[in-house]
Amino acid sequence: MNFRSPNQKARAKSLILKWFDENSQPPEMRGKLASGVDRFVDEIANRDSWSECMTILLGDHLAPHFHASGQGWRVAPCQKGLAVSTVVPGWGFGWRTAFRDEYVYDMLSWLGHYARQYIHRSHVAKVLMIAWERDRAVLHPFGSEAHSRRNGAVTPPVLPKNALSTAVEDSVNRWGRVEPAPRSRSRWTRRNTFDPAVHQAVFHFLRGQSLLSSGFELEALVAFDCVLQSLQTIGWSSVVGDPRRSRSDLIATLGLRQNDAQLAEHVYFLRNEFAAHAGGWRWWDTGEYVDDEFMERASDMALRVLNHAADAEPATRRINPEPDNWSDWLMDSFPLLFSAIWFRAG
Repeated sequence: MNFRSPNQKARAKSLILKWFDENSQPPEMRGKLASGVDRFVDEIANRDSWSECMTILLGDHLAPHFHASGQGWRVAPCQKGLAVSTVVPGWGFGWRTAFRDEYVYDMLSWLGHYARQYIHRSHVAKVLMIAWERDRAVLHPFGSEAHSRRNGAVTPPVLPKNALSTAVEDSVNRWGRVEPAPRSRSRWTRRNTFDPAVHQAVFHFLRGQSLLSSGFELEALVAFDCVLQSLQTIGWSSVVGDPRRSRSDLIATLGLRQNDAQLAEHVYFLRNEFAAHAGGWRWWDTGEYVDDEFMERASDMALRVLNHAADAEPATRRINPEPDNWSDWLMDSFPLLFSAIWFRAG
């Protein structure tokens, strides 16, 4: 199978070469990279039967115990922690035979790796939010241990549900079985964390909780404001004012209360005056502005905005969280994904 739209391939190539031109790459490699992108696009189309089931262990024996699942992911509690398994396309391996040039291989094999990593982490982000909802637990998405199985390249292809069942069995054998645990009914099981704005907002919200628990109130305040800043990048269709520029307009667009808007603007003010920039007045006394009660209110406000934005996302959907074909999905979503997964020079 090859991609049906030459425009999608040209668009992907244009974005990659734009990055190349702006980041002081060796000029003699430009033509080879351009040809490599063509091969990359064709190769992932030929890999539709390839997949990888990735499993990570979140937390430790004190991690929340619950079951949860969705299309392409599953959570199983174990004695050592919470096992999260995801089925992703087989884009993270097997590139050595596709690219002879070392520079092209290095660039495009990493591109395949990062794209499939993004799919995995998008699923994990749901689990992180469920753990926070249930137990106020902040878990790290990288996990302390991991295992994986690759299918389709050498071994026969496997249906995602079968791959996940095998992964759960492997996890229990590795990390220990526990007593029956409840199944999560959280709305996060259905929310679209594939959208980079929602995904990034989850990152900032949980980072804020981690900073707050360690006594870094001002840094946590920046993270809570970044939750809103991330969500402003969605092209909201039911517009009140300019939600891309104003925190209060974003909150009005989402149908939240006026006092949330006022609090959000005050958080933004404190971020700019003391946290993100050097404040010009009473810097020793900033603790008076960020006491425990205020930080709890700021945290709750950020969570409300995140929840409402995630629930409203289907009306402005930019990326499909449950595609029938992953190679088509990558090309359809390439501009949005490339900006989220690829590095920019400083």
